[in-house]
Amino acid sequence: MLIFTLVKGVPARTTNVVSVGGVLRREEMDLVMNPHDWKAVEAADYVRRVVGGKTIALTMGPDAKLAPILSRLYDAEVFGADEVYILSDRLMAGADTLATSYTIGRGILTIVEKHTKALEQLLGLAESGSPDECRALASRLYSENLLPNKVFSTLPTVRDSLIEKFVSGRIGRQDLLSGLREAIQVTNNFVVVSGIKSTDGETGSVGPQVAEALSESLGFELPHATYVDDFAIVPSSLTITCERKLGRLVQKMEMKAPAVLTVSADYSARRSDISNLLTVRLMSFRGKMREPKKLNAQEIGAETGRIGLAGSPTIVGPGIDIGKPPVQKIVNKSLVFYDDVDSITWNDRTFGPFQKGDLAESLPSQLIEDLKSKAKVGVFTLDMLAEELFV
Repeated sequence: MLIFTLVKGVPARTTNVVSVGGVLRREEMDLVMNPHDWKAVEAADYVRRVVGGKTIALTMGPDAKLAPILSRLYDAEVFGADEVYILSDRLMAGADTLATSYTIGRGILTIVEKHTKALEQLLGLAESGSPDECRALASRLYSENLLPNKVFSTLPTVRDSLIEKFVSGRIGRQDLLSGLREAIQVTNNFVVVSGIKSTDGETGSVGPQVAEALSESLGFELPHATYVDDFAIVPSSLTITCERKLGRLVQKMEMKAPAVLTVSADYSARRSDISNLLTVRLMSFRGKMREPKKLNAQEIGAETGRIGLAGSPTIVGPGIDIGKPPVQKIVNKSLVFYDDVDSITWNDRTFGPFQKGDLAESLPSQLIEDLKSKAKVGVFTLDMLAEELFV
């Protein structure tokens, strides 16, 4: 089973947001993991411990900014991720929740298709290929983390993979084909888990909107539930029973994978049954792939008119930066930047970026002198004060 965790990089300081025309410029902000998404990571890990499979963290945004914070997911002993995918493309910038959900839905289906195509490729070879040819292809696909241990594995603790049993003559070709078809079906029965909301938007709508986007692409209504604070999954049938609180009302729901769950801030994972460990090991994949993978708009087959600003019907007013601490600048005395300056590297240290009018007095004296010689830094003038007050 593929278990998707939707995660997001949000501004580290919500009162210091770089915004142009209402669009957050995440590439210019310090980002952290959205706090509510840790509950989704926890829920996805629970599904993996019960059913087996692979947890895939999926996010959207500037990959250079997101990769460092997402690397923490690999190192988490329990609430971790086996793979991380970043949807990153300039065409995706400025997306509202509708365009974001469509893009994420395309990303999920692309990843699912990648895994099913690997199994279908092996299935096609298994129909007439020799056992050694099947083993060679399975070994390559397994190295790419595309096959569950049940199909093929190099782990010494897994001795009953389909391919190994076929190679050793313990099962026939028809049993192999049947097992591969079952693996394809399980792969298509994915689960998506999302946090309740993000701290930079607070709409709480992306989870259910992703379910709607997936429903549109799949051609059937994908079951989904929001505000889930407890759920359980049955490995044999992939039936999910969940519970959510809506005011004073407690609602219990039942659905089958594929499905989307949006977990609340009150969610706490259940304990998994240790008697199911062998099944989980067989259904799981090779292990953690350490490097985040990037997908652009073309690779996920997205319609350019439905992503980014082009696909965003929401109109947002201009952002207001209220997060900078108050500063005192004295006319004809304080040293300030005369222009916007990108990050500056000086004696193996990095400073900036800086905006016009920012104080420069905290910089090393030698660096200040160098910037003054280049007319990048100078004293705060009366004209600059008037510009700040009245322009």
